[in-house]
Amino acid sequence: MMLPVQATDTTFRYTGGGIPKGIVIVIGLVLLYLLPSMLALAGGKRRRWKVVALNTLLGWTIVGWVAAMLMVWAYEAPDPAEGTGGLPDSAPGNEDAAAARGDRQGAP
Repeated sequence: MMLPVQATDTTFRYTGGGIPKGIVIVIGLVLLYLLPSMLALAGGKRRRWKVVALNTLLGWTIVGWVAAMLMVWAYEAPDPAEGTGGLPDSAPGNEDAAAARGDRQGAP
């Protein structure tokens, strides 16, 4: 006697219970793509908008993404308009900062 064979469904059906892996991967890739822009904006770099433009326009090429990342980590000279770069006015070699403000030490 033969037993009837039941057809089994071999297709996978998502039944819930969490976030689908595809969404997590897409969000992770978008965050990785925008990493140079996020670092430039969070770090307060002077060239942050150049980094954002380079990253969004040419970041899809690996060369553009690497260039944007290098711009974030490259040395940036202090802005002369920001003052002495954190040195007190009385620091040796920084006498011009006090003179620019009009302070005269020892003057009556």
